[in-house]
Amino acid sequence: MKHLFKLVSLILVITMILSAFLFSCSANNSNSQNNTNNQDNSANASVQDNSAETTTEEIKDDVPATDYGGYNFRVVDRDGYLGMYWITVDMYAEAENGEPINDAVYTRNRIVEDKFNINISEIRKSDTDILPFIQKSIQAGTDDFDFFVPTMQQAGTMIQKGQLANLYDMPYFEFDKPWWDKVSNDSMTVAKKLYGAAGSITTTTNDATWAVLFNKDLLQSYSLPDPYQIVKDGKWTLDVLYANSKAVTKDLNGDGVLDATDQWGTIEQHECAYSLFAASGQKIIEKDADDLPILALNNDRTTAVLTKVINFMSDDTAQIKADDAKNTAKYTNVWDEITTKVFADSRSLYEITNFDMVKSLRSMEANFGILPLPKYDETQPQYYSTLQYNNGTVMCVPVTATNLERTGAVLESWAAESIDTLTKAYYDITLKGKYTRDDESSDMLDLIFSTRVIDQGMFFNWAGMYDFFTGFSTRKTMDFASQYEKAEPKWTAAIDKTIQAIQSSN
Repeated sequence: MKHLFKLVSLILVITMILSAFLFSCSANNSNSQNNTNNQDNSANASVQDNSAETTTEEIKDDVPATDYGGYNFRVVDRDGYLGMYWITVDMYAEAENGEPINDAVYTRNRIVEDKFNINISEIRKSDTDILPFIQKSIQAGTDDFDFFVPTMQQAGTMIQKGQLANLYDMPYFEFDKPWWDKVSNDSMTVAKKLYGAAGSITTTTNDATWAVLFNKDLLQSYSLPDPYQIVKDGKWTLDVLYANSKAVTKDLNGDGVLDATDQWGTIEQHECAYSLFAASGQKIIEKDADDLPILALNNDRTTAVLTKVINFMSDDTAQIKADDAKNTAKYTNVWDEITTKVFADSRSLYEITNFDMVKSLRSMEANFGILPLPKYDETQPQYYSTLQYNNGTVMCVPVTATNLERTGAVLESWAAESIDTLTKAYYDITLKGKYTRDDESSDMLDLIFSTRVIDQGMFFNWAGMYDFFTGFSTRKTMDFASQYEKAEPKWTAAIDKTIQAIQSSN
């Protein structure tokens, strides 16, 4: 009888636990549905955030363990710029050293090496040397490396020359798996072919994402509204950025000249003409039903957005652009001596920058927060983030690769193993844990990375599309119609040439 009582009690306990679990699941599903409905019905809806999702189920790749007999698997990556920017740290680690990203890379690589009996090695090249080295090797047909991580614009150049393998034709790649960035990869295809992939395999794509930093001390001293709440209310716009910037800019030494020694509303660079344009949701290139690029720039909203952007960027009483001083003898490194220093010294309310530059602010005494790029206006349905295409990287395989089955197997597993190693070390421990200074900034990171878009116009940089935008900033004039009229024939010819090359290649 005692045993029967225990059995009944056990059954009751299990029933209660299952009931609670099912109720919790039902509630979560209901809340999720409500949240989805709210997002769909809101004027401030944003792209669904997948970056912070967690699951107890471990998702593994479907690549079988294979013995490749100690093969030396070689990656070419970047040795950086000026010895301090854009140094590749996510491909290779010699040994553990206590630094989260380094140790995660070391652990991931050892797992992949053991699975395939290979040795992973690295070939480092400077920003100026990496493209010539890779192209020379491909043109010569030599087997110097297995894959490489060029900038997006470098990849765009090589695609147009038929130098990259179509990743969709390679075995083992499953680009719908969570370790690949499906939104980014889908946006980079042409004629349903993919030549460069983004995902957990590399962190530099995230480092190259644009954002707005704000100085909390300056914000409070001018009694400006809570920027996080403004973002949540969908009211963080270019007009707000502009108005606050004008309110804070100040001639500190009273010499009647505003320069890098004074106080600024915003510190930025010429590239921001494009990043602020992209933040409006406008694009240079869209794709047709056949997955082919088509020009999408010549319309009234483009003119309206660019007019507002250039009005702000040409106002020398609201913002300062660091690269205006690049050719002066006064500064050796304007990004460090102007951009980082002015913001770190609490002499700029905002800094429009990328996350690689945020690393330089770890020792900054004043507190700062992180915001997405501003909307064009409040009627815009969501925020948009974009990339610095001459620094964001993608994974590429040379068309001369000798064993695509081996390369595909290793890289698919490499990407899959990155989720529980590199991604956690970068996103959770480093970006959210070390670089941010409040919980709200952590939420902003999720928003920024979940609303990122890639424009093929900047990826391929057809006939100077990059310079088209920076030109408005340097000239300080919004002469869109005349500039577009001159550029369109060159762009159309370059796009058509690329399409023909891709359709006739692998």
